[in-house]
Amino acid sequence: MQTAKQEHIMSCSHASSCELYSLMAMEPALNLWKNHFCDGGHEKCARFQLSLSGKMVPLTLLPNGKQLAPRSKAEINASALFNAIQKQRVPMIRSMLKTNINPKSAVTSDGTTPTMAAAAIGNVEILKLLLDKGCNPFSKNKSGETALDIAVRGSHAECETILRNAMSSSSPDEYGQQDVSLPAVGNDEEEDQLTRENVIGFLRKLNPFKN
Repeated sequence: MQTAKQEHIMSCSHASSCELYSLMAMEPALNLWKNHFCDGGHEKCARFQLSLSGKMVPLTLLPNGKQLAPRSKAEINASALFNAIQKQRVPMIRSMLKTNINPKSAVTSDGTTPTMAAAAIGNVEILKLLLDKGCNPFSKNKSGETALDIAVRGSHAECETILRNAMSSSSPDEYGQQDVSLPAVGNDEEEDQLTRENVIGFLRKLNPFKN
């Protein structure tokens, strides 16, 4: 019983209001962080020290004092769009495209565009939405494939027809002259979720004993 009381005394008094603590408590892989800072020497925690001053503590401030750079609005919006395409959430995609999220400038590290992602899953409705928004069907990923190549490889005949028609009625030069720097508007809830995932992923890789 005495040991339990001692552990309780040693625990951070701000744990219940710390958003990062709740994330670490739910992630077994982050027990090292929780044990070292929250249940142990919380007086060394940068988040605890900042909270003592009454200031708001950003989620991106780590216990060892490192600051995780937040993702840009454009990156968050692109991630949300690709996620919605993969899950085939047509109403959500339609809403995103109405709020100035620009699918023409979204691309993954391997060169995949939203049009390619739609072709890969064979979703005709999403593909049409993206093409109507001005997405370039001539774009190629790092493997040299276009959305048409991907549709053919996946045996998505209807997507293949739509892409062939789009490419026959225009030219690569037309898309090359288009502006791809339209302002992006994020979704706060989606952004918060992506920030949390970003923080958790970073904590898993980082040694908490390094200052």
